[in-house]
Amino acid sequence: MTTQPHEPQTGRESQSGLSVDWSWTASDEDWIPPEIDISKPSAARMYDFALGGKDNFEVDRRAVNEIGRVIPDLTAVASANRGFLVRAVDLLAEQGIDQFVDLGAGIPTSPNVHEVAQVKAPGVRVAYIDNDPIVMAYNRALRAPRPGVLALDHDLRHPQSLLEDPRLRAHIDLGRPVGLLFIAVLHFVRREMAIKVVEQYRRLLPPGSCIAISAICSDGMEPGYVSTLEKVYDTSPTPLVVRSRSQVEQLFDGTELIGPGLVDVTHWRDDQPYLPIRVLCGVGRVV
Repeated sequence: MTTQPHEPQTGRESQSGLSVDWSWTASDEDWIPPEIDISKPSAARMYDFALGGKDNFEVDRRAVNEIGRVIPDLTAVASANRGFLVRAVDLLAEQGIDQFVDLGAGIPTSPNVHEVAQVKAPGVRVAYIDNDPIVMAYNRALRAPRPGVLALDHDLRHPQSLLEDPRLRAHIDLGRPVGLLFIAVLHFVRREMAIKVVEQYRRLLPPGSCIAISAICSDGMEPGYVSTLEKVYDTSPTPLVVRSRSQVEQLFDGTELIGPGLVDVTHWRDDQPYLPIRVLCGVGRVV
């Protein structure tokens, strides 16, 4: 879905080189949910474009290119953030966590959480949560069976509503440790609200669960880059909230950070050069 809203697709390839097996069926070919607004850029579709995906519209590409004219290496930032997701999930699966809830999961992009985790344990269960209509549209279009995978339309800002959903409870055992993922999503939630939201999830999860977070951080970034990001995302339904390092640290209150602690995504169990957009990340264990 690149240039025309109704253009049928037959699959896509991510920067990892792995393909996601989906396609519009004959009956879906002209289908777009009426609530999808293609007059404004979408954070999920912009991220998809930055990762090299095809599931975006011209308005999304214009927004990403506007950022790219000011900030170099934008696609490298998206790729580095995705790399953190892969390494974090791999570590948690290696440590025995066999169920994950991916909040603000975005458009399916390989390798997905279940693809990474199921390498360690084929029986891993994953729930993908998002309230962006385009994300749910692509989950609807996925035609390949995805054992152990559930996709639900929920707003992550309402933890109790999500965790009490009988569909989620039938899929995820909340009596056992869960890997809860907030990957590049909390910078679309107001500062104080995000702290309360993460705290509420933490209190509802059993001990031994882990919370992985990545979020854009102003520390180490040029002020002009911050203002450019904020300006572009102000045109979308999800304005950007850029946090200081101490504000990102607050999101991990009540957890024990797993090594290497709170670092840039380029340095979490990796050693890559820092990039112009700073994205801090970490994994905290619920005690």
